[in-house]
Amino acid sequence: MSTVEKALEILDLFHTARPSIGLSEAARLLKRDKATVQRYLTALEAQGFLEQDPLSKTYHLGPAVTRLASVRNLTYPIEIAAKNVLSDLVEKTGETAHLSHHQKNGLSEVAIVETSVRATRVYIDPAEILPFHATASGIAYLSCLDAAKRDRILNRVLERITTETPLERESVLALVEQAQAAGHALMFGTFEADVVGMAAPVFDHTDTVCGAVAVATPMSRFDDRVRDCIALNIDEAAQAISRLYGARRQPVLDAAE
Repeated sequence: MSTVEKALEILDLFHTARPSIGLSEAARLLKRDKATVQRYLTALEAQGFLEQDPLSKTYHLGPAVTRLASVRNLTYPIEIAAKNVLSDLVEKTGETAHLSHHQKNGLSEVAIVETSVRATRVYIDPAEILPFHATASGIAYLSCLDAAKRDRILNRVLERITTETPLERESVLALVEQAQAAGHALMFGTFEADVVGMAAPVFDHTDTVCGAVAVATPMSRFDDRVRDCIALNIDEAAQAISRLYGARRQPVLDAAE
């Protein structure tokens, strides 16, 4: 690992649950000696990436980070970057892709990119709320929640949308388990009768699941080859969007489970 990589590892220690850090804690977390870590801390402080509190002697992120974040947001906003990831996903799969975020009663659409290479394509209504129990996006989201949060969501009457919509809690949990094992969810005709949905969870800067990225395919052309192609590329797209949101890792489950 290069000197630059070792220094940048220090910046990765900071998050909302740990806004500041001292020398001893940084050395312990990085499993390096204090003298080496102190050199990196001093260098990062000199460049404005860190600031040291004069009383506690702990370090927090400095103004250079804010400046770079502002430049990033102005020149390449997250919304545009996420839509570019979706466009790449559409190009690789030949199907419509969409990104949704959690809201109170389901998932709301954030971005949609329709395929231009198919005469028949799935239309995604941008105003429609995706129910947790009936969509691949919802199952992917549920697969990364702890059991208590999942129970609160499923402890209600589940609406029938198509003849294939799962209505029993146990049926939904079985789909959740499958998504946990595969890393993505797969649903056949549960929200729209003639549509297959595949979705992978997306995480935010706290490494908490915040939504899902999905591909919607007409059931008439869904086969094993299409499934394998989407599975490979949707996982990569979910990881790319999670990185845009500031996630550093993708836990399989919420830490509480």
